[in-house]
Amino acid sequence: QGRQRRPPPTQSPLEKVAAQEGLSLPQLAGKWFLVGMASRCSYLAEHSHQLEATAVTVTVLDGQSLAVSTFRKLDGMCWEIRQRYLPAQAHGRFLLKGRGYGSKVDVVVGETDHSSYAILYYQKGRSISVKLYGRTIRVSDAVMDKFEQRVSAVGLSEDMTYYFPTYGFCDSADEFHILDGEL
Repeated sequence: QGRQRRPPPTQSPLEKVAAQEGLSLPQLAGKWFLVGMASRCSYLAEHSHQLEATAVTVTVLDGQSLAVSTFRKLDGMCWEIRQRYLPAQAHGRFLLKGRGYGSKVDVVVGETDHSSYAILYYQKGRSISVKLYGRTIRVSDAVMDKFEQRVSAVGLSEDMTYYFPTYGFCDSADEFHILDGEL
């Protein structure tokens, strides 16, 4: 019985995910709808029947970071959650700083054609999630297939994939319901 060998440092799941080549931030700007999301998050699993239609507006700041406003209902009221995606070490990779220690989220724009869909990866700690955004509330079957392939490629499955309602969107936030940070 020798000393236990230390396992090699594992590569973070997100390091294996390539960012979209030729990504154009100006073309990523504008309005998107959250179509689907895959995640091991137990909260999502327990509350999947309560998912609310979610829209996102992307603005490019200083040519390299993104201001992302998420509009969604919470207890029947429209909220705007404002986040800043800061540029990370490579094009198409971003850092989302949360409140408090250890709450940073790494983001990768994995695939997009800029005009109809975007697939983004989010990693917090060791856990990864994949989100599918569309310029319209529904995307083509071909895009759905791409999303499902990418979900299974990072070890998530169909029963961890949730689709969002296509009605009941917020046009804007009710006056006092603007949050900076994550939700």
